[in-house]
Amino acid sequence: MLHPEPGGANSASRPSPADASAAEQQLPLTATDDRSPEDVSSPPDALDQARALLAAGETSAAGAALRALIAREPKNAQARAVLAELLERRGDLDGAIAELGHAVAVAPDDVAILSARANLYMLRGKFDLAEADLRRAARVGNRDAEVQLQLGMLFCKGARWREAIEPLRAAVASDPGRVAAHYYLGEAYNSTDDLSNALGAYRAAVALEPTHQRALKAIGIVLDRMGRPDEAAAAYQRAREAQRK
Repeated sequence: MLHPEPGGANSASRPSPADASAAEQQLPLTATDDRSPEDVSSPPDALDQARALLAAGETSAAGAALRALIAREPKNAQARAVLAELLERRGDLDGAIAELGHAVAVAPDDVAILSARANLYMLRGKFDLAEADLRRAARVGNRDAEVQLQLGMLFCKGARWREAIEPLRAAVASDPGRVAAHYYLGEAYNSTDDLSNALGAYRAAVALEPTHQRALKAIGIVLDRMGRPDEAAAAYQRAREAQRK
């Protein structure tokens, strides 16, 4: 009977123990990850990355990231709103308004976007357009404090003092910690000769911000109008001290 020669075909097909050991040493090591799925963070969102860059002052990188995101997602209203914020920081108000216009077209009932565009319209002196955005935002956002404050400030800028009172009172009711809401409410009351309420509103502003120079001076003016000169003098002195700080 013939026997297979050592080193024949069958022998060649099976690696020797030494070859197997060498091959195992060449296999890539598998990393062991002891973290639970909850501990493994997902890659940051592109919009969050852009916001972080903007917050860090890296406006060029943030702008590039936002434009790339908008190129991929033209209807991303939030990305356009952040880009508008960037453009506003650079002083490009028209560019910012244009971006917010695109955002409003996509998200017509977004209160924050409407409010942001209204603010830019006010800076541009386009009060009618600002009012239209704010009234729309007020209908959607009900008693949103920021919207009501902006609406009240808009009326104050246009010397529409009586119209300013209601939204400013709503702003104070929704967020009593807003210094500007108390101050402008005082302005509205003072300009409509409601001195008692004006004094209360100005004092509320000073309680929140003790060095609020304009509110302190306004308290003096109101006290003078009320025939209380000694108290008025003390208020004027506090206003001068606040100015020096």
